[in-house]
Amino acid sequence: MAAPAQISQDELQELKEAFDTIDLDSNGHISTDELNELFKAANLSLPGYKVREIIQNLMKAGDLHDGKVTFDEFVNVVHGLKSTEVAKTFKKAINKKEGIYAVAGRSEQSGTQHSYSEEEKVAFVNWVNKALEKDPDCQHVLPMDPTTDDLFTAVGDGIVLCKMINQSVPDTIDERTINKKKLTPFTIQENLNLALNSASAIGCHVVNIGAEDLKEGRVYI
Repeated sequence: MAAPAQISQDELQELKEAFDTIDLDSNGHISTDELNELFKAANLSLPGYKVREIIQNLMKAGDLHDGKVTFDEFVNVVHGLKSTEVAKTFKKAINKKEGIYAVAGRSEQSGTQHSYSEEEKVAFVNWVNKALEKDPDCQHVLPMDPTTDDLFTAVGDGIVLCKMINQSVPDTIDERTINKKKLTPFTIQENLNLALNSASAIGCHVVNIGAEDLKEGRVYI
């Protein structure tokens, strides 16, 4: 089967290997009672209530056949989990107000401070590196060093931001509208405006954040 967005072929193979360890009779499906063990085998350990919630959703959608879960259905469940977590991570990273590092405002007279969590920044950078590691349009800024401010400079042309928005909510941005080659100040501005408008559309808090803030790599973004 083709891997859904956000699941690479390598990850698909790992999921298949995990499924096969639980599907001992190789009949192509497992019981819902074994679903919790399957998540553990796939290094996706979930609390019991979450597994029960997943089973209930499968039942409501009519995707269970005699209480059995197929591999394709399992992959779709994992894809749904990844999409949800990506959206939460992306929105949380933008909406975060409290953190470890305090940064002064644009001028000394402003008297404002912005802050961000170093731990969250590191986790987010590592995730972006993994999610976009094979994207040819992002190789000019990846991999980023999570221990530096690479993240804040990498978003300067808008490409990575647009890509992450589509990772968060697939197909939010038509990739054909992203300027990727021979960038000029004008096309960079277009990318950044596209990213900001799209981030707002999927529920991210972008008030008082402009294209110039992103272009200049202001670290409170």
